[in-house]
Amino acid sequence: MTPLSRNWLALLSLLLLLLASSLRAAEEIKVPFNFRWGDSPQLVEDTIERAKARVTDTQTVNGHKVLVVEGHPDPRLLCSKFTFDNEALVEVELEYTDSSWDTAKIQSIFDQTRRNLDRKYGTSRNVARETSKAGDVTQTVVGYQWTQSYTSLRLVLYIAERGADTFRMLSYHYRGF
Repeated sequence: MTPLSRNWLALLSLLLLLLASSLRAAEEIKVPFNFRWGDSPQLVEDTIERAKARVTDTQTVNGHKVLVVEGHPDPRLLCSKFTFDNEALVEVELEYTDSSWDTAKIQSIFDQTRRNLDRKYGTSRNVARETSKAGDVTQTVVGYQWTQSYTSLRLVLYIAERGADTFRMLSYHYRGF
């Protein structure tokens, strides 16, 4: 082996070592509240009751049963929605809001949350970035998604503004495959 070949081999080995050390396995995206995909509505309802939250509505959306839950210990968690297909948990949505969050604050929280989730689950993919008007309401939606073998997670920022009235929400959408 020539000295030049040895240098290239050493450089290539060093680069591979640096690349391997910078890559780390992404953590598994888990179902919120220690549930599992496939859990029954009754198990979810029993767990909610033990946690002192309450089911405030039961809906049917696109043929799926949805439990709407309020009264979580975290007052910023406005509500959570548990979706079932054939009596099996397939989706969980968590909706967060706080009247003290102005637009700059919620955008900062959203950006920091996305960076934290990128570090935890790997690089996200932008799935929504839109501002539109519906009458006198301006709506902004920004969303990122992480996808793994059995679960995806979407982080969505939603802002609706009409004059001085503004609604701001940050939501997590977990979906099982």
